[in-house]
Amino acid sequence: MTLMNASRARVGAAAVLVALVILAAPAAASAGLLGGLLGVVGGVVGAVVDVLAPPVVGPGPFVIHFEATPNLFSAPNGTQPAVRPYYASGTMTLSVSNGQTDVQFSVRSARPNTIYTIWTVFYPLAWPMYFPTGSIRPALDPNFPLGPPGFLTEGGVVAPTASLHSQFTNGMGIDPGVALVTDSYGNGYVRLTLDYNILGNTYDDGPPLGNKSIVSQCVVDSPGPQSGPCPSASAIQRVTTTWLRKYIAQVPAANRASVCANYNASDPTSIFWQCIDPATVNSQTGNGLPRVWRFPFDHFRLAAHPDGLTHGFIGGNEDEHVIDMVGRRCHLTNTCP
Repeated sequence: MTLMNASRARVGAAAVLVALVILAAPAAASAGLLGGLLGVVGGVVGAVVDVLAPPVVGPGPFVIHFEATPNLFSAPNGTQPAVRPYYASGTMTLSVSNGQTDVQFSVRSARPNTIYTIWTVFYPLAWPMYFPTGSIRPALDPNFPLGPPGFLTEGGVVAPTASLHSQFTNGMGIDPGVALVTDSYGNGYVRLTLDYNILGNTYDDGPPLGNKSIVSQCVVDSPGPQSGPCPSASAIQRVTTTWLRKYIAQVPAANRASVCANYNASDPTSIFWQCIDPATVNSQTGNGLPRVWRFPFDHFRLAAHPDGLTHGFIGGNEDEHVIDMVGRRCHLTNTCP
């Protein structure tokens, strides 16, 4: 699906908003709803403008040099040994323009004749990097068991690094995101354009989230994302998708008419509809595409697939892939530990 994000203008009063977020956080935590915090912010500036991570600044292009994990120096899960693991490298170059991202990734001296995919990870990576006993995945930071501050309850830990309009076929063929096949020397390259700003750091700008439970989502009549347990079974909406949709009820009331093309103020039940982005509405049919929740990424993971298959929208289990490298966002913001 294609989703054109029309929320690029929400950048005013950034310093005031950061202060509001810091001051209001304890109240939001005690209430168990991040929506309460977002309602305060929205009431002050008329829009949800939460900066969720340090911004990536500069003209670009931006380069992330991937770091090898211990997996690359062994051959778990039946993988082929890397050609030259001590010389292996992975480089991602990101160029953002007009709300889109040009992604180029190259890998050298990795595992030969191997399918690799790259996944976007939102939870913080434990650093120094370590692996739990028996695992081939680097551990997430135990200080953030529910994800980084402000993370959405229904959001998945990872999502494919792919465009919103990508046509996933449940692993029947190579995934349509950042996927490549290395040659006999362990070298590979892929380039594609994402239909969003992957370096964004707000709920309306950045990489899209997927559903944690794939097709169910809690929606309550409170602006902003749901945080904490869903208060009622009747508030759980089900959609045939894995991107985490934004519902009209999750938009501040004052903005619903402008943000959601299908909002009907005379129908109270319309707040439980998925919010259609006005920028995507077809003038002839009136149809459009839903907004999707965004969140800044923490790092990327380069996954080798020893079975020669990819897994579609869901990353598969530990027996089906091996995380060989990670690319950390903090290198772009000079905030690495």
